[in-house]
Amino acid sequence: MWQAARADRGRQTPFLAVDHPRLIGNIRDMAGRVARRGGASTPHLKTHKNLQIARAQVAAGATAATVATVAEAHLAFDAGFESVLFAYPPFPGGRLRALPELAERGRVAVTCHSAEQVALLAGLGGAYDVYWEVDSGTGRLGTAPGEPTAAAAASARFGDRVRLRGLMTFAGHAYGARAPEELVAVRDQQDRALFDSRAALASRGIDVPVRSVGVTPLAPVDSGEAEEYRYGNYVFYDATQVALAETAPGGPGLDDCALAVISTVVDAPSEGRLVLDAGAKSLPAEKMTSLSSGFGAVAGHPDIVIDKLYEEHGLASRGAGSRDLKPGDRVAVIPNHACTAVNLFHQYAVYDASSFVETWPIQARRR
Repeated sequence: MWQAARADRGRQTPFLAVDHPRLIGNIRDMAGRVARRGGASTPHLKTHKNLQIARAQVAAGATAATVATVAEAHLAFDAGFESVLFAYPPFPGGRLRALPELAERGRVAVTCHSAEQVALLAGLGGAYDVYWEVDSGTGRLGTAPGEPTAAAAASARFGDRVRLRGLMTFAGHAYGARAPEELVAVRDQQDRALFDSRAALASRGIDVPVRSVGVTPLAPVDSGEAEEYRYGNYVFYDATQVALAETAPGGPGLDDCALAVISTVVDAPSEGRLVLDAGAKSLPAEKMTSLSSGFGAVAGHPDIVIDKLYEEHGLASRGAGSRDLKPGDRVAVIPNHACTAVNLFHQYAVYDASSFVETWPIQARRR
């Protein structure tokens, strides 16, 4: 898939490349999957931060976007989304001050998990939906499922301008799954957290029409119990999602990945070693799952493992299948974490499966 991209000498490496046909295929595939579940797709724009890709998601049927920053929210409205879900709690500062302006552009929902946060929204101009965040096991933000969530939400002062519309959760601990049954257990925990919380609220006479979920590793196994899905990474996929596919039949393979860092071999000090010009300033220095063997997967060379990242150097070990690589040769590295890799660059080189045809800026990279 990336053979012509590696051969193109018109760009200095390392650079960020997006395979446009694969990108569009991923967007359409996920839109179809969510539609078959009877839910609405509310894709998270933090993954790509790009106007052209956001417009492709709108063209695939999405009307609402999930965002984490003010720049992403403006990008969503620029792309044609009708509403945004700000998946970040309100707190005194820049994000909060920006909400009234955003509310003039379209409907704005904000995740909250305390009465104090709801009060901050009530003190602003504009109207807002609230998605109450439930902690389904990740331990990041949110109230405990069931009655604790119901009691906390019931203590908040909602009204005509600030109304409770949804329950949301982020099952990020899915990245810790190492077997199919572990991934299904996380899915069941996620669904139960929202079911129990909505039932507890209903017992208090409080109706919450929307249950919102969304973490890409769960996409192959999500049960269809939610009304909204906030998947983000799926537009590109990455080496982490490929590694996790061992735990989820139907997950992506390396050929489904639409994002790569094109890198040059700068040295081959021995038969078993390579040095690349893509280091920690080009590849995320993180392993999101213990199933990952290195800091990214090298397309077409499964025997290469990127063992260590310095700022501008990637140190890799290689097997017999890659012994022909020499200084000056180019490789395509599928990063471990596409979302973080995007934030290390300011533009995409767009590849049409045979050559690079244009460049797209990463508009919402700024905070």
